[in-house]
Amino acid sequence: MQGEEGKLIIQVEDTLIGAQRRIPVDMVILSSGLEPRHDSKEVSIKFGISCSADRWFIEKHPKLDPVATMTDGVFVAGACQGPKDIPASVAQGSAAAARVLSIIGQGEIEIEAATAIVDEETCVGCKQCIPSCPYTAIEFLADIEKAHVVEALCKGCGTCVGTCLSKSIKLRHFTDEQLVAEMIGAMQTMKLFEMAEVEAVDV
Repeated sequence: MQGEEGKLIIQVEDTLIGAQRRIPVDMVILSSGLEPRHDSKEVSIKFGISCSADRWFIEKHPKLDPVATMTDGVFVAGACQGPKDIPASVAQGSAAAARVLSIIGQGEIEIEAATAIVDEETCVGCKQCIPSCPYTAIEFLADIEKAHVVEALCKGCGTCVGTCLSKSIKLRHFTDEQLVAEMIGAMQTMKLFEMAEVEAVDV
């Protein structure tokens, strides 16, 4: 057709006039470039949420929990996770709002039972545990120069326990004594199984 030589042709349906249209163009841009905010890394550190190498926020699970993050009570929705269209952003925003309302409606929140605790008598205040915590649940009390675990933020991962040089941090229900007792019990059980197998062979 006249005027279409050497050009790209876009053929679309114009729903307003109910007809097909052919539009000759020099260039087609399928989507415009989108970049995350320049301070997204700082925001992710402040709120304790994951951030990709491209500075997009990462959800807890893309299928099972697409709006939640690793920090309870912090949700993500829309283009902060990456380029999204309007329907997807609205759906995510509605899901995040529903999750927030469910938390508010509970009145009380159950926290993890296996949280870390600092023994202030042996803590030397080296602050090595603070940057190791992925949930920013450890703070430094300057007045007594000791570390302190905010139990509402602690998830019981045990990272700080392995980092503490003075062994002043312990994980409730997973102390060294309890772990040793579990290992001894497991070894005794294995020994009983071996003895039972030997007896079965002898019979």
